[in-house]
Amino acid sequence: MINNAPCVLPEKRVQLILWTLLMLSPIIGMAVDLIAPSLPGIVTALHAPASIVKDIVSIYILGYALGNFLTGFLTDAWGRQKLLRAALLLFIVISLMPVFFPRMDVLLFVRFMQGIALGSAAVLVRTTFSDIFPPEKLVHLGTLMGTMFGLGPVIGPVIGGYLQYYIGWKAGFCFFSLVTLVMLIAIFFIVPETHFNRHPLHFQTIKKNLHEVLTHRTFMGIVILMGLAYSLIISFNTSAPFLIQTEMGYSPVFFGHLALGLGLVFLASTFACRHFLKTHSVEKLYFIAVNLFFSVAVIGVIASYFLTQSIALVAIISALMYFACGFVFPMSMGKGLASFRHVAGTATAMMFFINMLITSLMGFLVSFIPIHSTIPLMWIYAGLLSMATVAYWSMIRKCG
Repeated sequence: MINNAPCVLPEKRVQLILWTLLMLSPIIGMAVDLIAPSLPGIVTALHAPASIVKDIVSIYILGYALGNFLTGFLTDAWGRQKLLRAALLLFIVISLMPVFFPRMDVLLFVRFMQGIALGSAAVLVRTTFSDIFPPEKLVHLGTLMGTMFGLGPVIGPVIGGYLQYYIGWKAGFCFFSLVTLVMLIAIFFIVPETHFNRHPLHFQTIKKNLHEVLTHRTFMGIVILMGLAYSLIISFNTSAPFLIQTEMGYSPVFFGHLALGLGLVFLASTFACRHFLKTHSVEKLYFIAVNLFFSVAVIGVIASYFLTQSIALVAIISALMYFACGFVFPMSMGKGLASFRHVAGTATAMMFFINMLITSLMGFLVSFIPIHSTIPLMWIYAGLLSMATVAYWSMIRKCG
């Protein structure tokens, strides 16, 4: 019989572990947003095509997905503590490579490995929470994790914009190494091993756990919805720097401040989600959010044909897209975490592997779309939300 009881620790220790690990979430959240203001600068500095430079977003997400996937199996067999320390150390070292080897091929490799490292760290943080908290707290903890993650999109673009404007694109990578070093030291002294119900790392065990997770229709619908929701933000980070800085003529600092505002919207939406979860069911909130924001995206498409170079339209519709992601993503993460606590590593790995594969694919496809006006950006938003609506009605609403 599998023991699903949480790891028993004193309440003060649990809270210390919780907030220490939550401080990693903004770093993970800003891994894309801090770099976004530097994309046009990297094009100039490395004499690289814009379509290739945009890929440093999608290739990071691909690495993030793979890091989640591989570490999910390893952590169920080997535990959390040593793997988390190793992932953060890898991130610190790899982030310094572009400073000494400023080439496009190196930059793409570094971004992929950064994704591997932070993807591994993210799954280890989430599975640690599954160890120390009971199921009824995990759904609400998901919204708190979303709030902390949302700090990354809030502060990341501002930091990245100023670093790019005053120092250059390499400064962001130095910043990553420094703040992660501080976190690694804190985690080394505060976070113990929390997983003792180990599953042997055997193919049959992995196959059995994967089958259980992948055949759960509602869980898979939630995962797909998460990927499409996060793709809204990635699409902005991939396309908007070129639209706003290159086509509209605004500075990286202006872009950083705009992205700050969008990050605050994301953060506010996670608080709103936590508030409404107290009085409304997850199923009702899904219904309202998915259908409402699809309607907003359609309105954005129509308006873009009349306001082709409007920064106000970009800001307003993008803010609503950030709100949609901030509302749907953490709610889905919490519901997914509570579904498979007995194989938390595998379930978490597949949750983020699939949704990040979706996000990486969408970011890659968006990189080929020329963004010379608001029209293509609005169509991207509408396309993503139309797919989210189909996933909701066919997999979540039907089964719920």
